Amino acid sequence: MNFIDKFDFYFILVLICSICILLFIISGLSISYQEVVLYFSDDNITSKLAKLSTNIFGVNDYTFRIPNMTLFALNLTLIYLISNKVLKHKKDSILCVIIYALLPGVIMQGVLLNQSSVILFVVLLVCYIEITYNKIAYLILVICVFLGPSIFMLFLALFFYALSLKKTYTAVFALICFSVNMYIFGIDVSGKPSGKFLDVIGSLALLYSPPLFVYYVYTLYRYLTKEKKNLLLYVSVCSLVVGILLSIRQNVDKEIFLFMSLCGIPLMIRQFLSDIRVRLPMFQNSYKNRFLIVLVFLISEAAILIFSKYLYLIVENPNKTFLNSFYIAKEISIQLKEKNITRVSINDKAMQKRLEFYGIKGGGQLLKKVHKNGNIIIEYHGKVVARYAI
Repeated sequence: MNFIDKFDFYFILVLICSICILLFIISGLSISYQEVVLYFSDDNITSKLAKLSTNIFGVNDYTFRIPNMTLFALNLTLIYLISNKVLKHKKDSILCVIIYALLPGVIMQGVLLNQSSVILFVVLLVCYIEITYNKIAYLILVICVFLGPSIFMLFLALFFYALSLKKTYTAVFALICFSVNMYIFGIDVSGKPSGKFLDVIGSLALLYSPPLFVYYVYTLYRYLTKEKKNLLLYVSVCSLVVGILLSIRQNVDKEIFLFMSLCGIPLMIRQFLSDIRVRLPMFQNSYKNRFLIVLVFLISEAAILIFSKYLYLIVENPNKTFLNSFYIAKEISIQLKEKNITRVSINDKAMQKRLEFYGIKGGGQLLKKVHKNGNIIIEYHGKVVARYAI
C-alpha cells in the first residue's frame, strides 16, 4: 500500500473480481462453433495466441481463453489509466472501470475467443499515448497496418482527428496507412443493400444495454459538437458511424467494428458526472435517477450473462434454445470418453467441430440427438437439457 494509493488498490480489487467472474462463467461453458472455427484457423493473431496457450498449458476451456482474459485485464487497465487522465478524480475512474466491466459486450469479449480484444487493446494503447503525452504512436500504427482489415477504422479516426487540428503530416500519414491496409486486406462494399441496419442497432443496444447506449450516443454527439476533441472521441464516433453506414448495405463484422466504440466509455462517465456536479443538489435527483435506471439494466444484463446456465431451468424446450451454442459439447465429450469412444459421426456439423476440440474426432459411431431415452444424457441443475444415443 506504500507504492499505490487507495484508488489503485480499489482498481486491483475490481480487476481481480472481474477475472474471477470470467473464470466462473468459463467453468460452465463449452467452446462455441464460432470459437472453434477461429481456433482452428491460421490467418489471424487471435488463433495463434490461443494455440500457443494450449500448446503450453494443454487443451481445455480455460487455456485457449487465457490470451482473451489477459487482453481483458490489459484493456481494463488501459481504461483505468485513460480515465485517470480524462476524469477529474480517481474515484471517478473507479466508477468508470466498474461500469466498463459490467458491460455485456465486455463480459462476452472476456469470455469468448474473439479478434476484437486485440484490436481494442491496440486502439486503447494508441489513445492512451495520445492523451498522456500528446503524441501519436506512429510506430505502433505502422505495425497495426498489418494487423487485419478492421483496423482501418483507427486510421480513419486519426485522419479526421488530424484534419480537425490542421496537422497535415499526420493526416497524410493516416491516409497512407489506411490505403496500405485497404490494399492488403480490402473491405467488401459491393452487392445490393441487405438491410442489416436494425440488426446492428440491436447488437449495439445489447453490447451496452439499451438505456446506456442511448446516453452514450448523446454523449458522443455532445462532445463532437461542443467539447474539446481527442483521438478517443474520433475512434468511438467513427466505429459507430461507419459500422452503421456499412450495415445499410451489408452484414458488417460487428465483433470488430462495434467493440472499438467501447474506448469512449470514460468520455461518457465524464459527461454524466459533469451533468450532476454543475447543478445544485436539489436539481441532481433527476440525473441520479437516470443513472440508477441505467445501472439496474446494466447489472441485470450482466447477471443474466454470468448465470446464463441457470436459464435452462426456465426454458420449456432445452433442445430449441440458443444456449446450446455455448453449452452441452463439453459434457458430451466427457461422457463419450468415459465410454472409451473417441470417434463419432453426427449430423450437426457445428457440434462435430466443437467435439473435435475436446478430442472427439469424426468418422466413428453415429451419435444421434433423441428426445427420449438415450445413453448420453446431459443434466444441468437437475434438469435434462439434452439426450443423445450412440
